[in-house]
Amino acid sequence: MIIDLDAHQGNGHERDFAGDKRVYILDIYNSDIYPQDFLARRAITQKVELRSGTTTSAYLHQLQEELKVAKSAFHPQLIIYNAGTDILAGDPLGGLLISPEGVKERDELVFRFAEEQSCPIVMVTSGGYTKKSAGVIADSIMNLTAKGCITLGSTGISK
Repeated sequence: MIIDLDAHQGNGHERDFAGDKRVYILDIYNSDIYPQDFLARRAITQKVELRSGTTTSAYLHQLQEELKVAKSAFHPQLIIYNAGTDILAGDPLGGLLISPEGVKERDELVFRFAEEQSCPIVMVTSGGYTKKSAGVIADSIMNLTAKGCITLGSTGISK
């Protein structure tokens, strides 16, 4: 399963896995911005098109609902999680209005989803075109650690 929560519609992995029923793609993105790749969009299993200006509360509510749908539709063996920070309010490219706290909650929701599925998760950071993105990522990882979603082992982060 690919959970793509970068502000931009994924198109590389969507084109790579088009027609492959072994891969379930949940993509929540701002449909007003680049790349608007309509061919790749057809490969998205679960597509959620947001509009510019979507707020934290609306975003998190939508994510919770979509994770419920995904849970009943697919049972992953591995989750690749694209945790873009271009969803942050003030990002010059993302167009969404998500707070730093909202990013932390988003990440926690996805990690809890993986835990409920008894599924390993790989989190990749992406997007984020402001100086505060790195700090938001660090804060989110610290939150995930504090909440027991991940642990810091001697060789790095694990679960």
